[in-house]
Amino acid sequence: MSKKHKHQAENSVDETQEQAVDEIQNEERPLQPDNQSIPPEPAESVEDGLEELNAKIAAANDKYLRLMAEFDNYKRRTAQQYERMVASANEKLMIDIISVRENFERALKSKDKAAGIESVYEGMQLIFSSLNDVLAKNGLESFAEVGDEFDPMIHDAMLKSPSEGIEEDHICEIYERGYKLHGNVIKHAKVIVSAGDSKRQDGDEGGQNAGDSEQEEISTEK
Repeated sequence: MSKKHKHQAENSVDETQEQAVDEIQNEERPLQPDNQSIPPEPAESVEDGLEELNAKIAAANDKYLRLMAEFDNYKRRTAQQYERMVASANEKLMIDIISVRENFERALKSKDKAAGIESVYEGMQLIFSSLNDVLAKNGLESFAEVGDEFDPMIHDAMLKSPSEGIEEDHICEIYERGYKLHGNVIKHAKVIVSAGDSKRQDGDEGGQNAGDSEQEEISTEK
């Protein structure tokens, strides 16, 4: 190999080494932001964006206030409608009760007229029946009858007493009736509960005592 060719080969190797070193250094060097590639945003566009955002916030706030005002008006109207409905229901009940009151008043005005006790009793029965009809029409019903089984959920026991012909834990006497309004209990019945037939209990005890005496006599004879 001539000296000229040898020198060219050495220069080529040196250039290759330098390129490799430069590439390695470029890879290790952190990337610097290219300020020239991203142009700065104009101040006018930033102000326009802020104005648009503020407008959206104001619109949302105004919508919220309108909704709250509409909801308050809705609650007020609903409360007024409920009050009118209750007043209307009471008005109907009062009109029905007025008729019963008129019947009582007519009965009291007839006190000076000669009338037997039977006619007075019949008049009271008619008024009582009229009142029951009014109450039933408005959803009120009474409960508790003699002979019904005692239920602590709807009955209040005043006392427990022996009762002939009434089973134990059954109602033998009603002190105050219970009442339901549209199927819901609004007043418990006050009742007296049967403790069973006292004569039957005495008979059972007497028979048991007689049996015990017979057994004692048999054991003595043995």
